[in-house]
Amino acid sequence: MRKSIQILLLLLVAVSFMSCSMERRLAARYIKEKKTGAILLLAPEVVYKSSYKVPPMDDFTSLPQEVKDSITYYNSDLVQFMDDSIYINEFMESLIQGFSYFGYEVYYNQSADKFLNTGNETSLIVNVAQMQLEEYIELIKDEISFDPDSTNVAAIYLTAVNFNNWIELTRLNHVKSEPELLFSTQTITDDLNGNFRYYTLTGTFDYEYTIDSLTVNNLYYTAAELGFKHSQWIFDYIMNDYVARNLPPNTRQVKFFSYDFRNKELKRLRWQPFTKL
Repeated sequence: MRKSIQILLLLLVAVSFMSCSMERRLAARYIKEKKTGAILLLAPEVVYKSSYKVPPMDDFTSLPQEVKDSITYYNSDLVQFMDDSIYINEFMESLIQGFSYFGYEVYYNQSADKFLNTGNETSLIVNVAQMQLEEYIELIKDEISFDPDSTNVAAIYLTAVNFNNWIELTRLNHVKSEPELLFSTQTITDDLNGNFRYYTLTGTFDYEYTIDSLTVNNLYYTAAELGFKHSQWIFDYIMNDYVARNLPPNTRQVKFFSYDFRNKELKRLRWQPFTKL
């Protein structure tokens, strides 16, 4: 009985190894065959901006929701001062640079007819359907213990911003011609640099810190950074979908890959940047 279980375990390990090797080979084949085509990029007209910074008000919770939204928006330190057109342009220009770098022929602000004439199964319509920024307060705690019976805790409030994006992918002349909606979110915060200081004469602690606060320019910089990252994430998403579709029947993909264009190598994808909706 024990021998049969050992044989079964060895078979399962062997099947798993073969599957992983097959996944890597399929991803490598995708890269070798250069399955990049044309991309039509569509940009949103506005950026939805929200703030959850509640000012000190006694009757805030009793106000109508639209009034509360207005109050918190104008209590924000960043999003109310951001220019939507600059933000969108930074994101889209970096998205274009990324896709061009990865070998796609990019169409943006051009005739859709010209794009459709290039259509094949590797062509994509990438619609940045919605962008949203959420500004809020994040509580950061730092603590130190010098003995099991006492812990010193410092609580610092930082400004944080979520960058939420909804991307709609449509593949032309493909088995998956229906649009796929992908969601991504990233967060940035004020930069905190702090540490505890111990005063031997009094036996007390103090927390000394500095905060490099976010500015509106940080939002624009992050937009540009995320634009390029999204081009990489979309490339990886399409590549891994190719892998999944070309595995043998009833074989589940367990490993995902990202292609490092700079070093020209496949790397394990340790996290999924997109949530498929």
